[in-house]
Amino acid sequence: MLGAMDAVAVLWAVLGVLGLAAAAALASPALRRRTRTGPAAPAGPRPAFLQDDLPSFHAAPPGTPGATPAAARERPAVDPTGATGPSAGRVVAAMGAAALVLLGTLAVIAAVTRDPAGDPAEDGAATPSTSARPVPALPPVPPAPAAGEPGAGQLAALSVPLDPGGWAGRLTFAPVVLERRAVGTTVTTAAVSVTRRTDGTALAHVRLPTWNCLAGEAPADPAAAGCAPGPVEYADLPSPALTTTDDDEVLRLTGRFPTYTRPNGDPPVYTGRVYELTVSLSAAEPAGPGRWAAADGTLFLGTDRAETVPDPGLSAVLRAG
Repeated sequence: MLGAMDAVAVLWAVLGVLGLAAAAALASPALRRRTRTGPAAPAGPRPAFLQDDLPSFHAAPPGTPGATPAAARERPAVDPTGATGPSAGRVVAAMGAAALVLLGTLAVIAAVTRDPAGDPAEDGAATPSTSARPVPALPPVPPAPAAGEPGAGQLAALSVPLDPGGWAGRLTFAPVVLERRAVGTTVTTAAVSVTRRTDGTALAHVRLPTWNCLAGEAPADPAAAGCAPGPVEYADLPSPALTTTDDDEVLRLTGRFPTYTRPNGDPPVYTGRVYELTVSLSAAEPAGPGRWAAADGTLFLGTDRAETVPDPGLSAVLRAG
């Protein structure tokens, strides 16, 4: 069986043959005409102006005896060799046929060279980055940055390319108390995403929307409970500061996450707050390698804990194949 590259070479060869055939089809009427009329007589030197009738006009103006009739003067010049080219209709038809052949061949080439894995949107399979991509540099995060310190958010747009057996997960948790205050609490609905290779190289991102509530515990719906929304805090933590363990069924990650905010129009700045988080995640149902599945997870924050929201669009896990 031909490989993809061999098939492409064959198709391009076929395209070249078809192009030559089209050229031959265009040339054949002239060849047939020349065959019927025989070899053309050698052409003499051609005048500089084939249709310049100015000398004859001066010699015999129209209306004088011996003047050339108007019909003869307006007759188009004929090629002295007697050869005629293909008709306009034949040329247009041949060009249209060549264009159709070209488009069809390019479509076949595109189908042959298409990624055999197919479109992930069609079959539900994920296409995580693989070990073919180099692991990006993961600059360390300061363990206890001061409030207002710049340099935050350098890891926000990065992820770790997965190798076979690597993990990728995105989790959204139910409300949990982030901080207890003299009056009320600060509550968050944490969102965590992580990518991890089998050698332990990992990077986690945390998003912490906040609400200030008068209740002593986190309500099931902070907005409906009348809590006042606060700023959103973010955190990024790479290994080795991020510790991960994998027992083939459950991935656990632990670390101290310095948070930062993103003021409008200004670079991200650290808040001066650091939260120690522990997260466990696993697939809620069996799924083949390279496919996303609904995830179960638990977030531990101090003495409080929260479970994942039971929505595959918000909580899902993948094992790279």
